[in-house]
Amino acid sequence: MFEKSRATGTAPVLARLAGALVVVFLVTLVAFLLSYLSPTDAAVRSFAEAGVSPTESQLAEKRAELGLDRPFAEQYAGWVAGVFRGDLGASLRSGEPVAEVLLDALPYTLALALSSIVLTLLVSVPLALACAYWQGGPLDRAVQAATYLFCSMPSFFVALLLLYVFSVRLRMLDVLSTRDLAGILLPTVATALPLSAWLTRQLRTVAIGQLSSAYVDGLRARGVPEPRIVLVHVLKNSLVPLLTLAGTAFGMLLGGSAIVESIFGWPGLGFESIKAVGHRDYPFIGAYALVAAVVYLLVNAAVDGACRLIDPSIEGEAGDD
Repeated sequence: MFEKSRATGTAPVLARLAGALVVVFLVTLVAFLLSYLSPTDAAVRSFAEAGVSPTESQLAEKRAELGLDRPFAEQYAGWVAGVFRGDLGASLRSGEPVAEVLLDALPYTLALALSSIVLTLLVSVPLALACAYWQGGPLDRAVQAATYLFCSMPSFFVALLLLYVFSVRLRMLDVLSTRDLAGILLPTVATALPLSAWLTRQLRTVAIGQLSSAYVDGLRARGVPEPRIVLVHVLKNSLVPLLTLAGTAFGMLLGGSAIVESIFGWPGLGFESIKAVGHRDYPFIGAYALVAAVVYLLVNAAVDGACRLIDPSIEGEAGDD
């Protein structure tokens, strides 16, 4: 019986691991394929940057030097084999090891993502709970209008607006971000504002459902103060959807902050990936897709584990299925 239980508990883990490997494989394959189908390549870009009009023989020689003359399947298979050896290859743009560039840029992206998530939660959770409690009131209507507006604004538009106001007009902050607290401020606000609007609307719906539950009527009947009902009981019972939404938001930040990083010159993975796309730097594009997919899967696994700790019935329901 013990061996059967252990096998039953291992099977979902192995299935999740297999699914994660398939996701990572497909993400990197699509990234490589889209780069390969580009009308220009790294050889053309290198001559264009040098201001040289190359002949066909010069282009062929450059492509052979960069390994771009090989078929797509051979290039991708070689890159995958290198990944399994711990070698992400060399950047076609700078010649530096891709792993070193990623390790230098990753902390900046994680710092921006974490600061944005923290600011998003600090804004969204109180607003969502307040709007749910005073549903239909002046505060709720004002917040609904504001969140609708910011949900309609892409983060890069918010970034340009903040840059114009605080850097160009008020001259309070530098146009290009510095690598300190002042430098991360505007990128954080630019990514957190649209995200806060989205999360506020989602969490408000969850909180309204909780406030209409029978257990809230029971708490009120026992004379439990309203602030305790909202800030303790409703918030506690909203933690699972809140964590799920926060995990989704974190994944959105990994993929959606590239343009914001480029606008402010924040030296994260997104900023480096934009430069890599412009130079057709296939090894870096594939490595960026790999890192983004792995980090996103790890965040989802962490959120899933946290949700199971908060509500053990989730695991039981999954097992019954």
